Amino acid sequence: MKFDIPTFCLQVIALRDIKANQQLFYCYCQPHHSVKERQRQLATYGFECQCNACVDATAESDNLREEMDSRILMLIGELLTHPQSSGRLLDPLLKLEKEIVKEGLDFGPMFPHLLYVLSQAYLELKNLPKHEEYLKKWVKIKT
Repeated sequence: MKFDIPTFCLQVIALRDIKANQQLFYCYCQPHHSVKERQRQLATYGFECQCNACVDATAESDNLREEMDSRILMLIGELLTHPQSSGRLLDPLLKLEKEIVKEGLDFGPMFPHLLYVLSQAYLELKNLPKHEEYLKKWVKIKT
């Protein structure tokens, strides 16, 4: 979201395609917190959230939300310090990407870094089609 002071307008920019009649959501709290913490934050608004992230929350989804950024940073650090470990790190990187997308957390500030690192891992492995695929995803989400 961007707020333009001169026009006093709030601009909302989608990070992915939106289908016709698809419901959109706005998060009133910090999405990277556990469901219990999010519900506590929402108590001041006088309603209980019924979004999928809250209704279908599990210990695993709460852990992902709370640890996502540090997991991304750990994998990036490992890849930067040991570029030859791209093959070994590819599966954990792809698994983390899949978990983040499934939870609908692919809007956070660290997610583009994950996409870029995946593109670089594929480049290191000389898989140019996958490298370009992830580079395009990274460019799309960064613009």
